[in-house]
Amino acid sequence: MVRHYLAHFVLVKIKHKFKEWLKRYFAAEIIGTITAVGFASIAHVFYTNYILIAYIGSLGEVIGFYSTIFIQQLIIAHKSKKNKHFSLADLYRITTRIILEFGPAELIDGLLLRPLFMYLFPLLLKNFTIGILLGKIAGDITFYLLVILSYEIKKGVLKNKCE
Repeated sequence: MVRHYLAHFVLVKIKHKFKEWLKRYFAAEIIGTITAVGFASIAHVFYTNYILIAYIGSLGEVIGFYSTIFIQQLIIAHKSKKNKHFSLADLYRITTRIILEFGPAELIDGLLLRPLFMYLFPLLLKNFTIGILLGKIAGDITFYLLVILSYEIKKGVLKNKCE
């Protein structure tokens, strides 16, 4: 009986967390996917070096993903402000929180893992577009393991500061 209750509690908690993470990252992930494949495809027209193409695709994802995250955070901050005016301190706070949440994961992912996956998968699969997409997804898995850890730690720190 106790094990059943604990298992149910854990599943409910995981389901709640998954919904929270999905709400937080899904739109940015869609935009990042489009820009990653788009940048890599455009680069593929001009270059034959798959390493360069992989880094360009990875850069495209960074631009699409973080633009979306930043806009989302601006909207959230705007809705929570009483006077609806932003100061440089507000922009600094938003930027700092984004860097704390994503910075460590992005360094590992953006400079090493994602370009590696986006280089290898097209070669292994002999299909450029599917390879880029699957390489991007492989990068996402490692990225989100690190990001979610950072996000949950950041939430805990901010919660403790407010108490």
